[in-house]
Amino acid sequence: MDDLQAWHQGVARLGDLLAGLPAGTGQMLTRLLTGYRKAKEALAAVIADVDATTICRDCCGQCCLNGKYRMNVFDALARIAANIPTTADFSQKPVCPYGTEAGCSMEPGYRPADCILFICDAIDQKLSVQDRLVLAAEEQALRRCLHEASTLTGEQMGTPLLLWAGKSGNKPKV
Repeated sequence: MDDLQAWHQGVARLGDLLAGLPAGTGQMLTRLLTGYRKAKEALAAVIADVDATTICRDCCGQCCLNGKYRMNVFDALARIAANIPTTADFSQKPVCPYGTEAGCSMEPGYRPADCILFICDAIDQKLSVQDRLVLAAEEQALRRCLHEASTLTGEQMGTPLLLWAGKSGNKPKV
């Protein structure tokens, strides 16, 4: 199975997962997805405040190389639940399949958690003590959402989507 097939299989499986949730579980999952998105937005805001745009433009997105495994199951589920289509171009290796020449194609709240959590040395040098405290608190909130969603669904939500899709038992219903 190639990456694009795994992608489609994972997305189909997530659609089945969402459709099969009891109403109460779906509401709880929606609450977790909202918290997850807000935590990522808060993390991205701290980084934006230290002029990450300039730093990233100067480095040409070195952290965006080899990004095909960065989208985890919960990241993909958040996009599906919000009806946000995601295109992945796995032919542009080693560049991230979710990016474009202009940068990331995703809004911060819907980017992969790995991308939001990564802080390069150049950005790290610009962070204040207060910035670091906010980042640590939001990272904990993000990880709590992942853990609770994993418990709620019985699936490992932090697993990269492409790896999760290929595991036996994760085949979409036909």
